[in-house]
Amino acid sequence: MNEGLIARRYALALLRVAQKYDVAEEMYQKMKVFEQNYISHPDLHRALLNPVLSPRDKEQLLTIAIGIEPGTWYIRAVRLLIKNHREGYIRMICLMYQKLYRKVYQIERVKIITAVPLSSEMLERIQKMVQKDVSHSIEFVEKVDPSIIGGFVLRMNSKQLDCSVSGELKKIARQY
Repeated sequence: MNEGLIARRYALALLRVAQKYDVAEEMYQKMKVFEQNYISHPDLHRALLNPVLSPRDKEQLLTIAIGIEPGTWYIRAVRLLIKNHREGYIRMICLMYQKLYRKVYQIERVKIITAVPLSSEMLERIQKMVQKDVSHSIEFVEKVDPSIIGGFVLRMNSKQLDCSVSGELKKIARQY
């Protein structure tokens, strides 16, 4: 079966159950935290695929991996995945849940890339500027990339606003 199809089915089922019990946003926040922790620990995926680990050990591993209080519905979802031998798909399910949640609740994801971390005041000003042009909710994702030298790059859907020093230098280089 296609991995994307598996992830979509589980994520959609999880979203429906979370909506039914009014924990969809809580689950969304947990999925974001889990995904960040999953990325920062690359050995987690290999451990989940290890046939020597018992289902109980895998459940414990995934409960600890979230880094915060997992909650009843997260644990139930983890148990279902382990029971159905789908623990290897957990990151894809997590990403698909986030995507479906943002679609259902009309949340626009905006990525801002800067050379140094932004102050909270500056980020707030940028959020207010972007919010004026968008009719639905916005979720900001910050990324620090020193290679842009200075300024910022703002990405929203397929649009990009490049106000970085490296972007300007590339434009100048193309002219000559």
